[in-house]
Amino acid sequence: MVLSESQIVTRTTDLTYLAQRVAHNDCCAVVGVSNIGKSNLLRQIRKPGLLAQLLLGVDEDQFGFVYIDFNLQLQMTGQGFYELVLRSILTELKKLAAADDIIAQVKEAYDQIIAPTDDFQNALSFNQAIIILCEQWSRRLVLLFDEFDEVFRELDARVFLNLRALRDKYPDQLVYVVSTGAPLLALRTSPEIGEFAELFTHHTYKLRTLEPDDMERMAMLFAAANDVQFSADDIRFIAEQSGGHPGLLETVCQILVNNTVAGVPRDPRMVKTHLADNPNIREECVKLWRGLSPEKQDALVEFVHRKKISPPMQKILLNDGILFSNGGGQLKIFGQLFEEFVYRQRLVQSSAEYGIRIDVDAGQVYVDGNPIEALTKLEYRLLLLLYGNLEKICDKYAIVEAVWGEDYIEEVDDARIEKLISRLRQKIEPNPSSPQYLITVRGRGYRLQSV
Repeated sequence: MVLSESQIVTRTTDLTYLAQRVAHNDCCAVVGVSNIGKSNLLRQIRKPGLLAQLLLGVDEDQFGFVYIDFNLQLQMTGQGFYELVLRSILTELKKLAAADDIIAQVKEAYDQIIAPTDDFQNALSFNQAIIILCEQWSRRLVLLFDEFDEVFRELDARVFLNLRALRDKYPDQLVYVVSTGAPLLALRTSPEIGEFAELFTHHTYKLRTLEPDDMERMAMLFAAANDVQFSADDIRFIAEQSGGHPGLLETVCQILVNNTVAGVPRDPRMVKTHLADNPNIREECVKLWRGLSPEKQDALVEFVHRKKISPPMQKILLNDGILFSNGGGQLKIFGQLFEEFVYRQRLVQSSAEYGIRIDVDAGQVYVDGNPIEALTKLEYRLLLLLYGNLEKICDKYAIVEAVWGEDYIEEVDDARIEKLISRLRQKIEPNPSSPQYLITVRGRGYRLQSV
């Protein structure tokens, strides 16, 4: 069972900052990496009672929050933009029991937009609706623009000039809050775009991974929702692996839940064998990776390889929350799962023609730069386990757990493992009788060498 939105632990510090900006009529941009919690933050701020709880003395009835998810935009045009925003506004006006004449006027403007018309008329109809709300509605209009990246990059600049003009006309009645993966001017630059982005210059908020207390609350809430108990060791394991990234944290929790006996998760060290090849974890890491600029990717690859990073890039990645200082001055990537993913990216992207490379997304294995013949399911599971623990020893227990499953712990003997190792060597080793990649560590297990 995954957590519903109403169950997810809120970020009090982050929400308080956002509430303060709205209360002071400041436009605000929330920036953060993929699945860090931006959407949840924008949804949470509009919940009844929350604003008054965060800011004592504030009358939340003076605000009208409208959440707009731009993943729902039907077409990447000005018309598509205006249509979605007004459709979302109409839905919220009805929930908040706005006056019938206001709803009717906004509905009329909406109907004009969805009818065949030109760009000028679309903007004019949209403006009429916003003007009605700013001048006649008893609440301040707070537009929460979620998943705003593609919209901001692709739409005609005139859309954003129009938004800026409306904000200038009604600075006390109209507030924009946007969520993006990067600061607006890193997504797009031009004089016209700059005028809109200027609204957020002084209030761009970096959303980072969860604090330790929030991690623990979220993990314990997940456990309770699934009728299991997480120990202190489980909580530490969840925190170390996910680094407080909500998407990764929830997946690690789910894997622990899936590996329970009588409501108690198994030893986290055993559960770790399920993490490297988990598709949800791979998907989260891929999203994080693709959301980083090539310069940031290169810097992280160099960091995991040589533990070196330039001061300017170090500052940027610390600000992004990708790197953090452990208190002793030592830098680390925020979570072990993403750190291991970056390490594997070094191998996949390496220009060297030697060693084992796995393109996890494509499911293709390369040896010394050349694709090998297809692996069987068991062979691929074994290689993924070893690759996910590169240059670390994997013992028999970990291999059986990852390849055959926990039900086979007592049934799979050393000879069966050795046969599987031998078959895999036949496919990945230049000389299987003298292995250079898949190494036997006598009495302890097996290790995959990077080169």
